[in-house]
Amino acid sequence: MKPWELSRRVGNLSEKLKDVPFEGIRIDLDSFPEPEKQLFRKILEIQGKNGSEPSAEVIEANAEFIFKAREVIGWRILELFMFVMRELLGDEIEEWYFKLHFCNFLVDLNECLQRVRKWSLKDREEFLSHMKQDGMMNKFVRIPRGFNDRNTVKSRNKRGGKHSD
Repeated sequence: MKPWELSRRVGNLSEKLKDVPFEGIRIDLDSFPEPEKQLFRKILEIQGKNGSEPSAEVIEANAEFIFKAREVIGWRILELFMFVMRELLGDEIEEWYFKLHFCNFLVDLNECLQRVRKWSLKDREEFLSHMKQDGMMNKFVRIPRGFNDRNTVKSRNKRGGKHSD
């Protein structure tokens, strides 16, 4: 195939694969085992009776179902993410590093959220106000850790080849 032919075919393919409007993520109920389907049917029943924004009393009365459904969805999303990442990584070493960093991310996030959930409403509003005022709502920074600099094979070899951890 000549370069111009390839270019034209790629152009045609790109035209067919143009971005479509994002309509949200859909999760197929049939992809869950039967006990989980029953849980989601219960949630749909609660929503059918009380609307998509039920009262505090309804939420409190059904909290066990609601939180369990959220947990199941969260775990399924996490499983899907882990599966996709394993497919994208090169080998067992890369997979190990991914698991290490991802696990640490989850632990760090959990610790952070536990502290934030103890803030007063006033502290939360003040923090959010400052974040918005400073234009930080969609800006992110790298949290320095130093892990990669201190714990590589190269740096261990400089220390005499011994693993000090």
